[in-house]
Amino acid sequence: MINNLLYILTISLLFLPLAIFGLYGIVLLYFFKKDKISSISRIPGYQPKITVLIPTHNEENMIGKKIESLLVLDYPQEKTEILFVDDSTDTTPGIIEDYMKKSPSIHLIHFNERKGYSPSMIAGCESATGEIIVFNDAGSLLDASAIKNIVRNFEDPKIGGVTGRPEILNKNENIGQSEDWYLMLSDFMRKGETNMDSTFHFNGEACSVRRELIKGLIRCPATFDTASALFVRQQGFRTIYDPSIKFYEYAPNTHSDRIKQKVIRATNMIQILLGFKGMIFRSQFGWFGSFILPMNLIMLTIVPLLVFAGMVALIVLTLVDVSLSVVLWGIIGISILVSFLFTKHAVSTFIEFEYILIKAIYNVIVKKETDDKMDRAESTRRFDK
Repeated sequence: MINNLLYILTISLLFLPLAIFGLYGIVLLYFFKKDKISSISRIPGYQPKITVLIPTHNEENMIGKKIESLLVLDYPQEKTEILFVDDSTDTTPGIIEDYMKKSPSIHLIHFNERKGYSPSMIAGCESATGEIIVFNDAGSLLDASAIKNIVRNFEDPKIGGVTGRPEILNKNENIGQSEDWYLMLSDFMRKGETNMDSTFHFNGEACSVRRELIKGLIRCPATFDTASALFVRQQGFRTIYDPSIKFYEYAPNTHSDRIKQKVIRATNMIQILLGFKGMIFRSQFGWFGSFILPMNLIMLTIVPLLVFAGMVALIVLTLVDVSLSVVLWGIIGISILVSFLFTKHAVSTFIEFEYILIKAIYNVIVKKETDDKMDRAESTRRFDK
């Protein structure tokens, strides 16, 4: 009797996550085929002033190439403000000041103490003069047409925030290939959410918001880019993903750096969602509040705990009654084999993702860490090497 109950419990714990992922995947697939981006209302000649906001901390090895890439963007220089918010202890601010002498569009806010990402972004937003603020990371390069493609989305007054698609520069490396496959899934998810309503999965390397909509965001529970997306959607504006907006970055070249990067992002994602949990199941937020937000919160917090508990239960069941566990191990083995037929990265990415989420949950509950307290993955800073 006890063995049978353990068997039922194990099945429930293992297959409930699959049911959750399956449900969300089917709904996203339905909306993925729709296209709300091309139906955006257009305003001929719309060309507002924009602020490209970049936080920097000890970027002396690559800041020169970063600035050079910003000066050749396909958008009028007289309508472009490039604003650096710096808290470096190296020569980064000096290099930026040298470029300021060459271009009046470049500006610098420098702090003599470490502020961290979110406080730096808040300070930058308070000083920005552009109608549209484009968040950009020092470790990524914007495509020349990125700003132009960002701006065209804001021709629709219902759009409050826009994010774009990363392109991995080191796809020839094993970790780069794995990251590229992961990003394909992320892009599928964000496009489906955009067509359904809105997405909050904003990349701080290339995302943008209307300046007037984030004036009230003076405190941030975690990373600023995702918080800004939720804050904008909370005010009744859509936040969308546009794959024509491209930026380029390096995936970490070591497994430990990749895990570190993902744990940072997952930790902050969970903290942000918990900070905006009041939007869940609120009718005024449409599909976003009733489905997208609660499903993401479940997948990021409940599902990894279910998977972990399910594997523990399966091991216990195997020790107690091997005959009952054989079928379950067989199903898992066949699933892994089928996944490998499609892509070798599927199983490893799933296992890695759930491990990352467990660490992130631990960070949130026990260590209470945020992006501003964690170290970045240094192997992603490679442009001038």
